[in-house]
Amino acid sequence: MANTAKSMIDKGRTQLGYREGQDNWTKYPPEVPGLGWAQNQPWCQTWISWLAVKTGNTDVVPLTASCLACTDWFKERGQFHRSGPKPGDLVMYGPSGGTHVDMVTEVSGDRIRVIGGNTGGSYGGTYYNGDGVYEKWTDISNPRIHGFARPKYKAGSTDQTAILPDNGGSGKPPIGKFTVKRGMTMIGICAILGVTLAELLTANPQVKDPNRINEGQKLNIPDKKETQKPQPTKEPSKKPDAKPTPDRKPDPTTSSENTPVTPSKPDTEKPNQGVKKYTVRKGDTLWGIAVTHGISLQKLLDMNKGRFPDPDLIFPGQHVNLDGKSILVPDTVNNGTACTCETNKQPKPLKPVKPVSPEGSTVTLGDVMPAKPPVVQKGWDRPLTAAETDNARVIYDQALAIFGTQDGPRAAVIGIATAYQESRLQNLQGGDRDSAGLFQQRPSMGWGSHAQVTDPAYAARKFFTTMKELAPGWKSMPLWEASHKVQRSGSPMAPASFELAAAKLVVEFSGGKPADAPSKHGKPYDPSKDVPEVQPEETTSAVGDWVKPVQAAPGTPFGQQGSMWASGHHTGLDLPAPQGTPIVAAGTGQVIEAGWAGAYGQSVVVQHENGVKTRYAHMSAISVSVGQAVDAGARIGDVGSTGNVTGAHLHLEFIVNGVQVDPMRYLGG
Repeated sequence: MANTAKSMIDKGRTQLGYREGQDNWTKYPPEVPGLGWAQNQPWCQTWISWLAVKTGNTDVVPLTASCLACTDWFKERGQFHRSGPKPGDLVMYGPSGGTHVDMVTEVSGDRIRVIGGNTGGSYGGTYYNGDGVYEKWTDISNPRIHGFARPKYKAGSTDQTAILPDNGGSGKPPIGKFTVKRGMTMIGICAILGVTLAELLTANPQVKDPNRINEGQKLNIPDKKETQKPQPTKEPSKKPDAKPTPDRKPDPTTSSENTPVTPSKPDTEKPNQGVKKYTVRKGDTLWGIAVTHGISLQKLLDMNKGRFPDPDLIFPGQHVNLDGKSILVPDTVNNGTACTCETNKQPKPLKPVKPVSPEGSTVTLGDVMPAKPPVVQKGWDRPLTAAETDNARVIYDQALAIFGTQDGPRAAVIGIATAYQESRLQNLQGGDRDSAGLFQQRPSMGWGSHAQVTDPAYAARKFFTTMKELAPGWKSMPLWEASHKVQRSGSPMAPASFELAAAKLVVEFSGGKPADAPSKHGKPYDPSKDVPEVQPEETTSAVGDWVKPVQAAPGTPFGQQGSMWASGHHTGLDLPAPQGTPIVAAGTGQVIEAGWAGAYGQSVVVQHENGVKTRYAHMSAISVSVGQAVDAGARIGDVGSTGNVTGAHLHLEFIVNGVQVDPMRYLGG
């Protein structure tokens, strides 16, 4: 029965009624290889991965805790469909398929029965609120459905499975209140309840900003018709000529009740005359447009019925009706044709126009850099691509728009350096948990929808407005401090390493030259001050009190060349070991970083004497905290496979005066 859709469906149904514990605790993450870290996180995708493990379907279903990663996995293999669901398909919800996942158990006409974890539904006659495994019916046309991922099960594996009593969500629809849980978004709640965003907002007029909801908040559940299993319809007892036949088209001069319709007079005026409309610009949201024009989001959606199937996904050039009248103007993002929401094609965003720097905004390095930055400057890992440069330009433009030409350039340096640390200035579609975009902002933490945080203009604007709110004294702060006030990074000092590179880029964007002088600070910035006065080869040599963090044979050595590394070479020493193997500090020191560090995954950095730091990356667990003193040989965490890895191991770095050196110089041969 392994490697079949039937095995997945039958195994899933054995879990019906299972409910989570406190803070999303379930039995599933520890039983999926590599997903132990996902405990206490939203677990709908982890549950699907668990089914794959238990049924031998790991070769056709990716083991991941991310709905977005799952969606992308199937898209890359050409196994993603927008229609025609089959039993065993995975139903991916929300923008880009990154919000929620269910599995199809039955198809009947234009309806599908789905089963899922971390969802809501009825079981044993009682409705439960988004906390377990339930089965229910929904429409194939549900606007929350992004599409259907189809695993390559064995041929003939979608045979009819056992039909269960309608305990799983096909009884009365949910009524009453829904309690928001940690990590939930309005989009995800819509997927759980099987309603549209408009329906949910109509039932909850107290929600002023759909991008900001809080854990424990109570939402009214929209009153919908019962979602019973669809029944075969009897042939209506109408006269044969009451319905059009293949060779007889309906008469356009009559209505459906066969009453005469007066043909409308041809309109000789422009179809959009007198219509108040708004053209969407880059970074806009429907909610923002509604607020700007003094109307509620629900009213705006009512004025544009059918135009925006997904209210979180709009594009520059689209037209938004602001007075309830029909808009028939050509839509520039639909190849000049009038907008029609029957099409499944998503309009492509317009290419950004490279803006011209405002008059008088030219700056020098001395204008945007401190006399001596607090950390050694690294520079970019490699030359920026055109797309990365464009993303940096968007950050620069947003900084000037928010802070003006006087303070904007310095703000841009902070933003660009931060984005480079978070994403290498790439508009990433995923990351840690639900992080995405240039700044790796998390929709579940209130930064906006996935579509918003992956819009460079929106992401930059959100970063800067948050900086204004949380770091009002940012102009007098070191770069790392202002950045950390916004990002709350596990490696707060990291962005400051790219301050000089970001400053040079800002000077270039402003129309100046990186070597321009003098500046308002008196002296031009001297990049030579960023070079360590003592090179690693001349610093403290290896001593006998260093210990090996993991007792394992060395893997990939320091300095190995390869395009898989951003710097072009391996910056540390790999020590392969089983997941959970204890990691100890290589020497006595103080923990200065502990937490998520991008490609390093879960990481710890310890500061030792004589300008030496050690980094321990890809950990599955961290057992120390920032500021804690540790002795050589003290346990600081466990081996794992978090971040950019291909298997469980410790990535160990020795950093001397800001420069990575071969760890074997300290650990011995």
